[in-house]
Amino acid sequence: MIRATPRPTLNYKLPRIVLCTIVFYTLSLLSGCSIFDSRDESTNTTQYNWEQARLKLQKQTHWSLIGKIGVRTPEDSLTAAINQWVQSEDSFEIDLSSTFFGLGASKLKGNSQFLTLMEAGEEPVSSNQPNTLIEATLGFPLPLTQLTYWIKGLPSPNHTFQIEFNQQGLPASIKQNHWQLYFSKYHFEQGIPLPGKIKLERKDTRIILAIKKWTLN
Repeated sequence: MIRATPRPTLNYKLPRIVLCTIVFYTLSLLSGCSIFDSRDESTNTTQYNWEQARLKLQKQTHWSLIGKIGVRTPEDSLTAAINQWVQSEDSFEIDLSSTFFGLGASKLKGNSQFLTLMEAGEEPVSSNQPNTLIEATLGFPLPLTQLTYWIKGLPSPNHTFQIEFNQQGLPASIKQNHWQLYFSKYHFEQGIPLPGKIKLERKDTRIILAIKKWTLN
């Protein structure tokens, strides 16, 4: 009778210095990909005429973008992909998705007066108070009715605001409706300056929009 020889058990441990190196490298990669990275360096020194740029931006009522949104509150923190945001005058359709924090796939469809929120596996919810619906459903404030202007670096019309400009003559910050906005990483589409990063702050809420691609129609 042939007896099977048991295989030896390997009990191999990584040296502590190697393990620490792997952990440090992994955390560095994650940190570098964070949407809350505060580095906003710009080497562009070209001067721009804001009044001319503002008029061009106001005429852009049909556009789309792809990017990410990060939200940080005292209770929670999440990052979601903006798979597509399509704007047609006052109407919008925004597709969001995240594999973290249970957000799943969500679609926001409506205008400044009405919003329908559709989440995967849930019945659609609608309201004639878009900002209130967003906060009640997603759990964080998102000033959607103003954001369609702010995301282009424009103040929302019919509301008072304070604006400061960067060295290139483009908006660096806007304060409006109790929100403090910061704009950086400008790039150009069809000769029009558009912010690549927008920070929104109000009390303990911080929202960051990182735009990967703009398309002007």
